[in-house]
Amino acid sequence: MESLPVFQVKVNEWTSEKYFDVLGMKIPVFVAPNPKLLSDVISNFQTRAEDVFVVTYPKSGTIWMQETIWQIYNNGENTSKNIFERVPFLEFSTSPILGEFADIAKVPSPRLMKSHLSYSIIPKGSSDGAKCKYIYIARNPKDVAVSYFHFTVSLASFGNGYNGPWEIFPMLYCISLTVGWNKWNDHVLGWWKHKDDPNVLFLKYEDLKKDLPSQVRLTANFLNKPLSEDIINRITEQCSFNGMTKDLSRYMVHVNESQTSILRKGVVGDWKNSFTPELNERFEKEVLSKIEGTRLEFDFEL
Repeated sequence: MESLPVFQVKVNEWTSEKYFDVLGMKIPVFVAPNPKLLSDVISNFQTRAEDVFVVTYPKSGTIWMQETIWQIYNNGENTSKNIFERVPFLEFSTSPILGEFADIAKVPSPRLMKSHLSYSIIPKGSSDGAKCKYIYIARNPKDVAVSYFHFTVSLASFGNGYNGPWEIFPMLYCISLTVGWNKWNDHVLGWWKHKDDPNVLFLKYEDLKKDLPSQVRLTANFLNKPLSEDIINRITEQCSFNGMTKDLSRYMVHVNESQTSILRKGVVGDWKNSFTPELNERFEKEVLSKIEGTRLEFDFEL
């Protein structure tokens, strides 16, 4: 592995996960054990017109949309195959964690892929004939922070997780905003600026929760895959949180003898169970103020 500095945010005795800088983006070391190789893969990745990327800031509904678009392309079929095999994670393509799922270049079209990359560095076609489609999901950052906390704690068994309590985690999130994948507001606003591009569909997690059938229909039409109402209803049922949790094995990440589920609660407003009034005030000031004037708004409870 090429010798590059490992970044880690510390508050008192508590530490964030470890990450490398890859093309200006901080990516956890377990995702990119060889950051130079991943940098080369991202920089040289050749998109195809039929490619579809599901893109999010972490813990913003990525798996939900991966499952949804896979079912759209497969007319509502349900399967027990792991989601990372069906919709591979671009940034994992140089990691041994996912093994045989990693060689995306060999996947036949249409390639359905997941990414957490910013708009500035995600692969883009060099010609009109190679321009692919991107579906971006944004989620209110308070729920993101809570979900991100629980996920990074679960990564301890992978040798690279957050080792402290919730009370400290929001300080890492609020103060540094670099708990992997860079600042939430920069990531979301970078994609928001391209929401009107013809090959970008910008969705919100909360809208999916409010009216999943209409969002499935909108997504299918964006992908030029119009579906019957029967299939839309089937996908809606199977891609609800209850439908997806009927077989959690499809959404597990395995590393050696350890495993963790990507799914947790799938609700809007869970932040209210964790945020103190003081933390909420600070979050409003240091995170949400960054999106003021952009016309990007979120529901924080339903």
